[in-house]
Amino acid sequence: MSPRRPAHATRRATARCVGVIAVLASTAALASTAASPTLAASTATSTRTATTIRHERVASWGTYAVVVSVPPTSVPESISVFAGTHVQRNVQVSKTQGAELAFSLRLRSRTFTVRVVGPAPVRFSVASARQATAVGPTSQTGPTGPTGPTSQTGPTGPTSPVAPATGPYNTLVFSDDFTGAAGTAPDPTKWTADSGGGCGVGTLSTNTTSTANAEVNGAGQLAINALGPTASPPYSTAQLDTAGHFSFTYGRIEARIKTPPGQGLCSAFWLLADDGPGLRWPNGGEVDVLEAIGDIPTQANAFLHGPMTGDPNYQQWSATLQGEKALTGGFHTYGLIWRPNSMTWTFDGVPYATATPKSLLPTAQWVFNGHPFHILFDLAVGGWPGNPNAATAFPASLLVDWVHVYQ
Repeated sequence: MSPRRPAHATRRATARCVGVIAVLASTAALASTAASPTLAASTATSTRTATTIRHERVASWGTYAVVVSVPPTSVPESISVFAGTHVQRNVQVSKTQGAELAFSLRLRSRTFTVRVVGPAPVRFSVASARQATAVGPTSQTGPTGPTGPTSQTGPTGPTSPVAPATGPYNTLVFSDDFTGAAGTAPDPTKWTADSGGGCGVGTLSTNTTSTANAEVNGAGQLAINALGPTASPPYSTAQLDTAGHFSFTYGRIEARIKTPPGQGLCSAFWLLADDGPGLRWPNGGEVDVLEAIGDIPTQANAFLHGPMTGDPNYQQWSATLQGEKALTGGFHTYGLIWRPNSMTWTFDGVPYATATPKSLLPTAQWVFNGHPFHILFDLAVGGWPGNPNAATAFPASLLVDWVHVYQ
């Protein structure tokens, strides 16, 4: 299996839009009347700012994941984004870089306000999803299974269902909730521990097939455990994939994941083309649903890799979601909605970025239509995030609560 070669993300923005109120205000006026800014007299030392406001309505009270998307701006700006009582300050946007910002709001009413404060009025959009329970969605359209055609390589061969081009994708065609006794291997009819992967040049870790590195932990979770420098081999870890067991073409995939913090750790949930080995990486395509770097705990990265010129990492597209607090602090659901000529990334049920052929760099080729991809999870040590330091705790564990595919 070919190595993955990610690079730092740039930010792109997609989401629905609602009405906007833009108000100019001075810095002093904002400090005293942030909820209702007014135009104040300027002085020689004052800095003019603009506040753009959206009032959002939800169906009922509860805890919501909220994503605020800011598209690239005509000039570089530093902005602050307020969602309810939460804030992310000093967010940098420019002509080539927007921002996707994630908040967790506990609402006691059916409305909340989002404000963006910067040197000039800023366009932005807001999307949200109610966080109902700790478990993932299990909706199905009936007991008959997938709606798309299936292909098999033999009586015991892998399934590779193909979904309708448009969806909706609500029929469960693959799942693993990782039940079983602690210390046992993941279901061998669904997963293979392989030796590929890593996190680019300089990766220190070695993938093994040992249950010390990949196990069901007895709490209904898959644990991929990276052991430290004194392990044999040093920095041993694991990569699991469904190649030869399950692949799919188009649909919706989600996994509830907790990533570990720490310098030098690289967690990934990704898809790789079945025909990739024959075409040679990255010609078949690679889709990173989630890539998380341990020493940047507030960020979740999305990438596309495929054939292109001018980039040694073959990184065709990227987006970064910035959380108000560490995403490593708990489980979150990371997902992808895959349609012909379109891929949309989701966080806790909220879409935050979309890529299409037009999103790619001019030298890049869209290779994500019409052929099957399989699922991978891995935790690597070293590589492009750098080496671990004295503060990196081992063993470090990537935990997967469940993974579901819908078509």
